[in-house]
Parts: sequence; structure tokens; C-alpha cells
Amino acid sequence: MTDLSFDNADTAQQIAEVVAHGEIRKVLTAYCQGVDRRDWQKVLNCYHDDAYDSHGPFAGTRDELVRWLEINHQHVSYCMHQISNVTIDISPSDPLLARSETYCISHKTVTSAKNDPYFHGLGLEGEIRRTIACRYIDTFENRPEVGWRILRREVVLEWMRREPSELYVPLDPALASSHRDKSDLLYAPLATRPVR
Repeated sequence: MTDLSFDNADTAQQIAEVVAHGEIRKVLTAYCQGVDRRDWQKVLNCYHDDAYDSHGPFAGTRDELVRWLEINHQHVSYCMHQISNVTIDISPSDPLLARSETYCISHKTVTSAKNDPYFHGLGLEGEIRRTIACRYIDTFENRPEVGWRILRREVVLEWMRREPSELYVPLDPALASSHRDKSDLLYAPLATRPVR
């Protein structure tokens, strides 16, 4: 049985860790949403100004990363990141630093294989659909005014596959479908409660 009694210092530390975990998870989700909706300002806001990112074939600053993503995603018609298995460890020696590991599956439809950073050298033609499994190994730092943001990200690749387009069924245009910009349903006004 778990002992639920603690002194005030222990309670304050545990509450601070719960809050930190929530804020870090919010940044991890915002990054994925920002990339999937091509909301580059949202992606920038996930990183500290002096952050570094090593992202497959790319390595550089936060601003360079977003420019690289913006160029590559001009050729991405569909994008969805799914994250899971998030572990977060606050540094015992510095409570303003944390290490996180996040499992990620990234699904993309790229309009031309020659414009894809992973498949461009394989001699493929036309549209490709690809899935990449990776892990984000992040160092987060909590700074005054901006809070927890990514200070350093290393993307560790696990596997990658290309999928035949004929396996995909076209969506009925009458159904609500994804948009990679502010016209997506995500940005629609909130529904209002009925007046009683």
C-alpha cells in the first residue's frame, strides 16, 4: 500500500513535478499539431530561441529547423504525427532541466518522391506515402517568462516504410477532412451552448 503522508516540502515538490510534466506534454503535442497544420509560429514557440535540433538529415538551430520544415512541407499534402510512451525525468540536480523520451509515428503523403528528404535519392517517381517511427529525445528547460520549452532535440530513427498509394481509399469530399492550414476544423469557432 502506498504511503500518502508527506511533509509540505515533499508535497510542493510533487505538485511542481506534476505541473512540469503537464507543461512539457503540452509542448510535445503543440509541436506535432504545429507541423501537421503548418503552423510554423506554433512550432517556433515549442523551442527556446537558442535551441538545437538534430532531425534526421537536418541539424541546426530552431529557426533553421522551421525553415527546413516549411520548405519540405510545401510538398506534403497530408501529415499526421502520433505520439505515445512519453517519459519525463526532472533533473535531480537542476529542477529547471528535464529529459524526455517520446515515441512518434509520422505519416505523410509527399507529392513527389524527388522532394522528400528521405526518398529523393532512390529514383522513385510521383507521389509517395511514407511512415517513419522515431523517438524524440529532448532536453527541456524552464525559463522565466516562457516556461518549459525544448532546448535540444535529437530525433532517433527506428524504421521507415513506403506504402503503395493503391492501398488508400479516396475520401468522400462531402465528409469533413483535414486541411494543413488555418482552414482546418481545429481553428473553427467553438460551438456555443444552447440557451435554456
